[in-house]
Amino acid sequence: MESTRIEIDQEIPSVTKSITKKSIDQFEGVGILERENIHNSPGLAKQQLGTDYVLASGRMSITFAAESLRKFFGPDIFNHTGTVNLKFLRPVKDGDTITVRGKVVHQESVDKGTQVTVELVCENQNQDTTAVGQGTAIIP
Repeated sequence: MESTRIEIDQEIPSVTKSITKKSIDQFEGVGILERENIHNSPGLAKQQLGTDYVLASGRMSITFAAESLRKFFGPDIFNHTGTVNLKFLRPVKDGDTITVRGKVVHQESVDKGTQVTVELVCENQNQDTTAVGQGTAIIP
């Protein structure tokens, strides 16, 4: 964060990521035990969801949102007091490009400083909303 002054409706840095089958496999390879699921098995995704593709985990979108918030608040603040909470609305798959945007919607005095709340929106390359939610951090 370049300035310690934060305003309501202030936008945070956006983050854009291209989703590929390789990036999905790499992400899932470190987070899920070696078992088939809708994120690594096209057959299981077809059986359970009726799709002909695997889905990117919602945790990928959470990491993108955290990156955006970390850029805004700075790693020292976000890594110690930050939160991300998203609701997933639309599948993300190989070939999608996801952009996370956010803006400050609330500030509140708390014991250790000011808690800042950011409204988050994740969109794909067609401007379809894939997830919405909030992020927070406490600024000393």
